[in-house]
Amino acid sequence: MRKYFPVTFAAVFVGLLLTAIVFAQSANESAATQTRRVKRQVLTSTSLPHLRIKFDKAFKYVGSQSFILYDRAQVEQHFFVYADKQQRIKRMYMMQFEGYLPNIKATYDYPLTKTVNLGGQTYIVNAESIPNVPAALKQNPQSDVARAASFLESKGYRISESIMFQRFVRLVDDAKRDEFILLYVEDPGTGAFAENESVRQEFSGRALKGFRILE
Repeated sequence: MRKYFPVTFAAVFVGLLLTAIVFAQSANESAATQTRRVKRQVLTSTSLPHLRIKFDKAFKYVGSQSFILYDRAQVEQHFFVYADKQQRIKRMYMMQFEGYLPNIKATYDYPLTKTVNLGGQTYIVNAESIPNVPAALKQNPQSDVARAASFLESKGYRISESIMFQRFVRLVDDAKRDEFILLYVEDPGTGAFAENESVRQEFSGRALKGFRILE
């Protein structure tokens, strides 16, 4: 005869309690080690750099990704996107937190051409246009830009054939092994960006209006 062993309410309760404790500890450990998070249009970074940056409500947060770039650097990207009804990206901000891996002996080095003060910190700034985005991505499919494009496409978004962008770069440690990049991207609509100085100035103004560094 098969014997049945009754399961008491107390045993079930203890089992559920232990499971809840394990999940709670796991959640607490995850929260404690989380360096960056996004809530209510605000991206908060607690390290490299310590930063809180708020984006206009027109831009939708669509997620983040992390990867190793060229076997040399750890990269984390976050995206705020403004797109039309067909999911074509019209304007976008990408935040990139990047640092060399411990086994790589290298530092970041940028020529100090043009700078801007944002939130009390100096950022190196430059603006460029890419007239043929598919060709540029095909030329270097393992680049951080190509990884970003692939991520956005996986979310259902479409990137324009041509774009213009403004980049804000800041080295965030004394050893110059970590950097923060804020990239503003826009569908130019016309090809007049490179030749028209007033268009460039208006574009730079829009790049600065969509976000505010809180600290």
